[in-house]
Amino acid sequence: MKTIKFLKLISFTAMAALTISCVQDDEYDVPAVGGTEPDVTVNSSIAAVRSAWDQNNSSTGEEIYTFPTDTGDLYLAAYVVSSDYGGNFYKTLIVQDAPESPEFGIQILVDKTALFESYEVGRKVYIKLNGLSVSYDDGSGNDPTDANAGRYSLGSLIGGSVDDIPQFTYTNHIIRSLEVATIVPTVVGIEDFDQDNLNTMIQIQGMQFERNEIGKTYAGEANDQYDGFRILLSCADESTVTLQTSTFSDFKSHTVNPGQGNISAVLAKDFRADFFVMIISSPDDIDFASADRCDPVILDCGTGAVGGSVVLFDEDFEGTSEGQLTTDGWLNTNVNGGSNDFRLSSFSGNSYMQASAFRSGENPMEVWLVTPGIDLSTTTDEELTFETKVGYHNGDALSVFVSTDFTGDIDTATWALVDADLADSPSSGYGSTFTESGSINISCLEGNVFVAFKYLGSDGGITTTFQIENVKVTGN
Repeated sequence: MKTIKFLKLISFTAMAALTISCVQDDEYDVPAVGGTEPDVTVNSSIAAVRSAWDQNNSSTGEEIYTFPTDTGDLYLAAYVVSSDYGGNFYKTLIVQDAPESPEFGIQILVDKTALFESYEVGRKVYIKLNGLSVSYDDGSGNDPTDANAGRYSLGSLIGGSVDDIPQFTYTNHIIRSLEVATIVPTVVGIEDFDQDNLNTMIQIQGMQFERNEIGKTYAGEANDQYDGFRILLSCADESTVTLQTSTFSDFKSHTVNPGQGNISAVLAKDFRADFFVMIISSPDDIDFASADRCDPVILDCGTGAVGGSVVLFDEDFEGTSEGQLTTDGWLNTNVNGGSNDFRLSSFSGNSYMQASAFRSGENPMEVWLVTPGIDLSTTTDEELTFETKVGYHNGDALSVFVSTDFTGDIDTATWALVDADLADSPSSGYGSTFTESGSINISCLEGNVFVAFKYLGSDGGITTTFQIENVKVTGN
């Protein structure tokens, strides 16, 4: 297939907006291990914790299950896969049930910072469950049997919700073993993300930061609130995933690695549990040593001044309908056969085409909106412009291409990516104004030119709403 499929983009959000960085002193060392192994009988598991919540919810409808204190002791064994040394995890331990090829993982909420001092990555721990509570959150419905993966959290029941295990009791529940194992990340593809991968250490190979992330920091940009979201692209299939970094992390101002390679991280869900994110403990978890990136072909018609008084194409989506757009030669298609596509919408009297993977039920959701052919044969200095606006931005789901050999089949056409300015904020709510694309020089193209707006997101992944209006081509 000659189609260039490139996503120009898809929390562990800070647990509290007003907290300060959780690591103030990088001089701590993990204390030397001594003594004897705790006298603990392991008679439970992370799987049993999940099952306890599932059975309680299905039988009573209650969304929190608390382990009894009037029965025998319940212990599970697990291995730590998170570190708050760099400040990217806050008052949280992520543990999985084996150092290699784990079945399940879970997050444990703890009212304690600098947990790495006692519970470094690989440390085996015993979790006493008596008196602890477990919750489940998938962003909507909280049904573990549906397709939307959710996270299980273990902590103390405080004020009707599962919260941090208090600082003065957490050592009664999280007991340190003498064993420190080597954690072997599970190699997966983005398409393999599911409920059972959550809160485990995974590795994705052949990855790079999407080209528009190059030059940015991990979480130090002006529009990064609480967390920075950076899009990672798979060179194998062009699928994407979001890397989430806390704005309280020690490395928030480090520039992202421009190379290509492997990344090891905890697979998690964002703060609202709407979509998958990857969370690293340190930039050392990213091994992008290769300079051989897999960026797409980008249209380059030079830098001269373009545009003129001759209007070759102008669509503002006012006073039209989706049916009329089809009659006029627009193509609006979901390439995977799903029911979602671009929809004609309006707000405050302004019309635009809009796409979003939020609650789409599609993973991935790939839809294309393609203009009719625009004849450049009688003009020169042609310029393409358009405007975009986003809502609830969690990744750049939109990319824009041009083609001169499109005949109706997306997959058989040759597409070149155009370098345009796209809206990229806010992360909550909708932007107040549309962002202009800037002047896009298409003067080196000849004949009929087709402009394509490609939306690539997924329900449970990148769900940003993108709006498009004022698509225009002018020349002399």
